[in-house]
Amino acid sequence: MIRKKPENREASQDAGAPMLNKPSRSYLNPTTKAVAHPVRSQILRALKEGDLSTVELEKITGETRYNLYHHLSALEQVGLIDWTMRDNKTKLYQLRTPETPDVTVTILSEEEVKAHREKLKLLVAALEEISGEPILNADKITGAEVCLYYKWQDKR
Repeated sequence: MIRKKPENREASQDAGAPMLNKPSRSYLNPTTKAVAHPVRSQILRALKEGDLSTVELEKITGETRYNLYHHLSALEQVGLIDWTMRDNKTKLYQLRTPETPDVTVTILSEEEVKAHREKLKLLVAALEEISGEPILNADKITGAEVCLYYKWQDKR
């Protein structure tokens, strides 16, 4: 593949800075990417209620078992879920809750956002204050996925 030399405006950027036209998704943490998918988010919300098999998740999500295995694998790879065997033939999936997590994910459904609109406004205001930038169209928010990342000094 032949690469075109950057134009002057791009060349004037810091050498280590990412190109502005590069897809922003490539800069996301793998956990954030995994959670951002609507089916995976639905799986995580369902697992908040308790352990579920693929048959049960199939009914909840409407996805085929083949697609579910793909999504479950993605969630497992980033450490958000685990599984155990029931009756030596059925996998039961559950949320993974280690003592020293690498990430914590909080998912708020549309119903939860509606029920706690005033608290969401406080959260948005705090995020705006911390980031120093406004969150556009905050009054139109219908759901939220918040990822908190940890760095442990003493990993076990």
